Amino acid sequence: MQKFIRKLFAISSAAILSCTFLYAAKRDVDKYVYTKYANAQSGAQSDWGAINCHDPKIFQDDDGTYYVYSTDAAVGGAGQKGVQIRSSTDLVHWTSLAQSAIQHKWDKSWLKWVNFNMSNASTWAPTVFKQNGLYYMFHGIITDSRSPGYPDAAITMAISSSATGPFYPAATAVSKDEKIKSVLESLNITYTQSMLVRYGYYDRSFDFDADESITEFPMNNTGTYDTYNEMDADINSMSYGFGCIDPEFVIDVSTGKNVEFTVSGRKCYGITYGSWKGGIALMYVDKVSLKPVNSEGKEMDAPADSESGAFGKLVAGGFGAAYEGAQLIYNSENGWYYVFVSMGNLDNEYRVGVGRSKEVYGPYLDGSGRNMKLEPMVASDYHEIGSKIMGGEQLKGDYGWRCPGGESILRTKDGKVVFACHSRTSFLPGYFFFLEVRQMFFTKEGWPVLNHNEYYADENFKEELAPLTAEDVAGAYNAILTVRGNTVKNYTPYGATMPAEVHYEDAVPTDSKELLLNKDGTVGGKNYSGAWTLASDGYSIKVDLKTAKGKSIGTFNGYVLKAVDWALKTPAARKTVTFTTFDGEKTGEYFWGNKIINNK
Repeated sequence: MQKFIRKLFAISSAAILSCTFLYAAKRDVDKYVYTKYANAQSGAQSDWGAINCHDPKIFQDDDGTYYVYSTDAAVGGAGQKGVQIRSSTDLVHWTSLAQSAIQHKWDKSWLKWVNFNMSNASTWAPTVFKQNGLYYMFHGIITDSRSPGYPDAAITMAISSSATGPFYPAATAVSKDEKIKSVLESLNITYTQSMLVRYGYYDRSFDFDADESITEFPMNNTGTYDTYNEMDADINSMSYGFGCIDPEFVIDVSTGKNVEFTVSGRKCYGITYGSWKGGIALMYVDKVSLKPVNSEGKEMDAPADSESGAFGKLVAGGFGAAYEGAQLIYNSENGWYYVFVSMGNLDNEYRVGVGRSKEVYGPYLDGSGRNMKLEPMVASDYHEIGSKIMGGEQLKGDYGWRCPGGESILRTKDGKVVFACHSRTSFLPGYFFFLEVRQMFFTKEGWPVLNHNEYYADENFKEELAPLTAEDVAGAYNAILTVRGNTVKNYTPYGATMPAEVHYEDAVPTDSKELLLNKDGTVGGKNYSGAWTLASDGYSIKVDLKTAKGKSIGTFNGYVLKAVDWALKTPAARKTVTFTTFDGEKTGEYFWGNKIINNK
């Protein structure tokens, strides 16, 4: 099998495109593009590069270096426990650090409120923010180890004086690092505990610190374990609360800064968190201390929760719908807030959906006008909701992708907006997952679109919106029109041995169809008809798309640009032209494609 994979990926780094308008370059695309997926193996953590990256959080330091922090996950459990770190200077080449970000021993300095079996705990989905010369990390600690198997979770805060760690629990950081101590003392900030928000099924009335003789959670008089809200623990209700995973700051992608909110006179930052249990919540933290702030503007020195096990306000999901990994962004240039969510089963139907609102609390509507905050009667239909900005894709001639998610969005110091996620593949077993970074743009109508090709740039190639001619754009494309639905079927994903019950439209990568953008402005080929126009700026494109028989599909607006198709099996044709468009008036679907480059 390994020999077969190596043969599939065997390529020449000396191949040169003949597409004349793309080439005045002295050399072709970097060899790294050719070999990223060919070298898929676990190995030592320092050799991972872009592999074994789950739930990436992308961050850029003051010196321009990019870092990605990710969930404690790896093929075969290889690597050190704790939040993994990767670094890059160009968003293309990634170096995996041998040492994880949190050099921890799982003890009560992290979680004092519940008696976790910490030997089975893991770190999930971090986010990192720099302020006052310190690096603050929020991340989840999760364990499913205690009978009856319900998860306990908390989002905790750790602090470091370096982007690469070590990160220490907020409550003990001053005793670990002199710089942290100096900065916090100058700000008059102390932390008595390390948690942002907490979640668990278990009765929190037991004080394990007061009685160290308690070593496990006691049973009630029925011989079962108490839950926090046992009688009402119905997954179709809100009693489950917001699962404590996937914290993320609300950022303004026009400035790259955290959005500031005022809560009863207190300056705050917004943070989203939550999961399929009760949905995605928006809560606030103090702008300086980053401690949780309640609705009265009071800074809380204890972990945030409430009588119902929820803290914050629901903005998306709810009632058991599998929404997680959310990020809420603001674009001050167009006045829209956007919520991005990862949805579905992580292993076989994951994808990213998006909706937008003029208000931070919503309603967040997708491009077809459906509310991302769900009601009980529609929660089971959640795979139809949320425009599919990133899903399983199979371009003809490419290696296919599936189950993208765990997204993270960053405005870089040079003004790009980039979208990072992890993806599984349709050419390697499902336990292989990769970091991928793509550039994001916003249409004139205010919708986000992605260059679906991974980001690439070097001294000879710059990925940007720049003028092209109609002749540059015209030609044959492999194109994908996204599909949403709620069809439940048994399906065996690539690399799996047994079928699973899945939401079919998201589990099966959408196949491309050939599209002709004719020089006379018509759309042709056996699949589509219609018309296309290139605006005077040379990169804005409009496609009035119809079926081959002339039935209207929708009007798609977006951009065309030069790109590199990392997944194309023919290395000499990887530099291409791509279009990325969205219909926000009728279908709420994305339509994108890569030009087919015929080498001579």
